[in-house]
Amino acid sequence: MVLQKSSMIPPLLAPGSKGAVFSPSGAVSYQKFQKNFFLLESWGLDIEISPECFRKCRYLAGSDHERTWHLISLLEEGYDFLWAARGGYGALRLLHLLDEYLEDIKRPFWLIGFSDVSILLNYFTTRFELTTLHAPVITSLCETNIWALAALKNLLFSGKEIFLTGQSWQRGKTKGLLLGGNLVSLVSLLGSKWFPDLSGKILFLEEINEDLYRIDRLLTQLYHAGVFAEISGLALGEFKGVNLEELKEIICEYYDGPTVAELPVGHGSNNFPILIGGETWLESQEGRAFLYQKLF
Repeated sequence: MVLQKSSMIPPLLAPGSKGAVFSPSGAVSYQKFQKNFFLLESWGLDIEISPECFRKCRYLAGSDHERTWHLISLLEEGYDFLWAARGGYGALRLLHLLDEYLEDIKRPFWLIGFSDVSILLNYFTTRFELTTLHAPVITSLCETNIWALAALKNLLFSGKEIFLTGQSWQRGKTKGLLLGGNLVSLVSLLGSKWFPDLSGKILFLEEINEDLYRIDRLLTQLYHAGVFAEISGLALGEFKGVNLEELKEIICEYYDGPTVAELPVGHGSNNFPILIGGETWLESQEGRAFLYQKLF
């Protein structure tokens, strides 16, 4: 399916909105989860936490079927939001099961997470045309600064617009739907039927703790797959642990369209929310580089 525009936009939350926690990827530490969960309770949200969230199978939060069935069962309950407990690895292993057992979703809801969970954000956006939210997982909330948390709360409760400034790496401006997320996670979809159609889209990428040559390898894979020839713009979040000038050289070798870099989105404390499948304006000029989204 070619996504033209997200037609399912989640409604705003309010105190008392009902949601649930799900663990689609790595095994979750209950102690770390509990420390972060108190923040969401202070927002007045009514959140279900089931024992399924804390299962363990090797490094995963349960077997593939256990994680899939828990997610599907939550979808059938019609919650206002589903918030991922953590990232790590494992979402990739769920896609064939979701294809097999999940026929439809009843109504729009907020699907929230990032890192490995970005695989699911793009899956639900491209398959069901659901606007999803790239934002901190529950176990990273206390590591997120107050400005990013305020932006997240304002978006969920008030529909406040997203306006993020960055650095201009390639000049130009464009408008389109935004897809993408964690670089390693996105590249893991190459060659599969779940790699999103990026024609005319704005591609968002972020990464952490990968050596520059590894990032180069991943970007080269995207280049040879034709990704940079079909996107309309490139939005780069944090790439923690690499020399940004060297990264810029690599990016500019592969892509010459509008590129805004160093956006405050990713694995650092400045993990501001962005909408996957959201209509996006990207402008990159000298002294003026930003990403803008509005929910409605």
